[in-house]
Amino acid sequence: MNNNVNVFQSNVSDILRIAKTAALLFAASVAGFLLDWLHIPLGWLLGPLVVGIIYNTMSQKIPQPMSPAFSIIGQAVLGISVATEFSWDSVTMMSTHAIPLLICIAITSSASILNGYFLSRLGGLDWPTALLASIPCIIPSLITLSEEVGADAIAVAILQYLRSILIIVVVPLAVGLFVPGVYLDSHLTAIATLSATSSTPIQMSLNLLIIVACVGLGVWLGSQIHFPASTFFAPLFVGLLACWTLPYNIQVPDIIFDSALLFIGLAIGLQFNLQGVRRLVKAVLIEVVLALLLIVVCSVVGYEFHLVTNIDTITAILGSMPTGTQAMVASTVHFGGDTGVVVSMHTIRMFVILGLRSLLVAPLLRHELSPKDSQLVGSFIDNGCSGEKTLDEFS
Repeated sequence: MNNNVNVFQSNVSDILRIAKTAALLFAASVAGFLLDWLHIPLGWLLGPLVVGIIYNTMSQKIPQPMSPAFSIIGQAVLGISVATEFSWDSVTMMSTHAIPLLICIAITSSASILNGYFLSRLGGLDWPTALLASIPCIIPSLITLSEEVGADAIAVAILQYLRSILIIVVVPLAVGLFVPGVYLDSHLTAIATLSATSSTPIQMSLNLLIIVACVGLGVWLGSQIHFPASTFFAPLFVGLLACWTLPYNIQVPDIIFDSALLFIGLAIGLQFNLQGVRRLVKAVLIEVVLALLLIVVCSVVGYEFHLVTNIDTITAILGSMPTGTQAMVASTVHFGGDTGVVVSMHTIRMFVILGLRSLLVAPLLRHELSPKDSQLVGSFIDNGCSGEKTLDEFS
């Protein structure tokens, strides 16, 4: 009898969870459609993001109904979207501008560290917490490191996600308003152009089958490798192989691309923690100001990079932003920039930050740690960054 009751309760719980997930996805779809209809840049990302924040704020004690699979699939589709528009000419162009690129990365990374310094002095946070809350890296890895070295992991997570959300919201809006000649439906234009120039037409059913296969293989490969943001870069790699080896012009339909943005935006919004924000009101308010200043600084650096290299303004600015690769790549696709350049800039920045973690993080933290905690830092550095892959994209 008890077993039957338990099975019934489990079934009811599963049904309620599915119903909540369906309602959440419906609300996110409505919000995304509305913002897109109003011609808000990245409406299919920003609308679901707002829905996720509202849901998480109103139901702090209720388990989130969203499965990590939605975020993973969204990242995979975005990676394949980039692969279909990727050009080796972009990589070649970046190699010819290696010195300006490294200078750009050095300045924006230094600005992020300076952000941490002011956050520590003005926000009432200890230096390790402020530093880890400010450097552009893989957020789950920073949270893991925070727990190991005695920093406030909750503060690090909240401030990192807050800065990412601000950049995701502010930058596309600013680009749409201030950069001349931006066509807000450029993703559709790019697809139409590719279709017109393709020498080998592809049936939609075969096109969709290839995309599904690439998503499945990319997700599986991403789960098998220990690599930063593997849930994005593994499908990107699979998509590149498919585009280079198959005699077709593979395309990601707009409805699938928008769905990917919906999943990613909703996943970001659901990570927002209002209770933590209330506890860190002073630090949060200061971080909002510092993040906006950081956006301005990185935009100026990106514009100077554009002047030096003749890379288009949108690509240079989006490639300079210290936030997750996926959000800026989605913005690049939306505005018609060069996704290859943006991916290259963010990937190089990610490897520079990860490669310098032993020089950047450990010396700044060791003097405030006990010998036991210092051993933990050393162990972390030796073993490399680790964290839950479902959050890799929000670095």
